[in-house]
Amino acid sequence: RTAVRAGTPQASRNMSALVALLVAAPLAAHALSAVAPQIRQMRVTRTPSPHMLVEPGALTHAVGTLVAGEAVAQELSPVFLGQLSVCGGLFIGGNALDRFGDVEEPKEVGVEEGEPDIYRDSLLRYLGYANEVGEAFRPLVPVELVYASYLLAIGYILADTVDKGSKGANAGGALFATFGAVDTFMWQMLASVVFPSFCINRLVSLLITLQSNPELLPDALQASWEPTAIGLLAIPLLITPLDILAHWVLNGSFRKVSAKVLQ
Repeated sequence: RTAVRAGTPQASRNMSALVALLVAAPLAAHALSAVAPQIRQMRVTRTPSPHMLVEPGALTHAVGTLVAGEAVAQELSPVFLGQLSVCGGLFIGGNALDRFGDVEEPKEVGVEEGEPDIYRDSLLRYLGYANEVGEAFRPLVPVELVYASYLLAIGYILADTVDKGSKGANAGGALFATFGAVDTFMWQMLASVVFPSFCINRLVSLLITLQSNPELLPDALQASWEPTAIGLLAIPLLITPLDILAHWVLNGSFRKVSAKVLQ
């Protein structure tokens, strides 16, 4: 996975954001209008207190649906709706940073401009998308294949981490190697695994949940392969905003520390 797709024209980024919003807005409006009656009919079984906003065990169950088992319809619970809100926030926030922010993309130590990088310039970089493809296919394949897709993606990340650490060592010594490797690993994990996998997982789960009630979606959107297809189509729309969001997170945290140490 290339670092914020170095070399992507700004016009192309803006067009991606525009297309994403044009696609997401009507889908979100339709989904919310469809589930609104059910949400209004939800009954509160206990009075929430400041320290108990969800039922005991609900959060544990919700986390379990993210990392284990086959894709199944979810209860329209506050936790699930909150997860969907987080996905929307990641997507909208990343696009806002891309269009209106000035997020720095730091140069990697030891990486020469124009020098070929097999982890960024060859077909190997597509391994960074393996877990996202795996999440999209979760409804159609054994869950073991989804886990295997994560192993491929994380294996790619570790190889890229070692490569950037080695180049940092050659350019500036052990300290540069350490901070360069940690920076690469953290950015890749956020941009290639944590953010996109969460979004694709929840998107596919939402579509399966809507399909479980024939009243929520027309017959044309009831095919078992459609959540997977929509999940795959969402991947290119998530690339740039989530890459930039990962840079923004690290620029405000780890990179502040590393810049002071390496001065």
